[in-house]
Amino acid sequence: MMKFLNELFSEAGTASFSRVGTFLALVSSCSWVSAIVWRTNALPSLEGVTFFIASLYGLGKAGETAAKILGQKQ
Repeated sequence: MMKFLNELFSEAGTASFSRVGTFLALVSSCSWVSAIVWRTNALPSLEGVTFFIASLYGLGKAGETAAKILGQKQ
């Protein structure tokens, strides 16, 4: 189990904020939306939550790509 978690939250043996941050944002957003649905019996608009989760992962990947282009990361 620990090996699986290590591979899930790392990239080539190093920690990846984009993966861990996206996972935490996804779990907290699902909890938040579930609480809203439970209390109001209506599904809220999810565009903002979707953009927030995608931007965390996208910014992490953009940084890694820029580092590879500039030759700072192999």
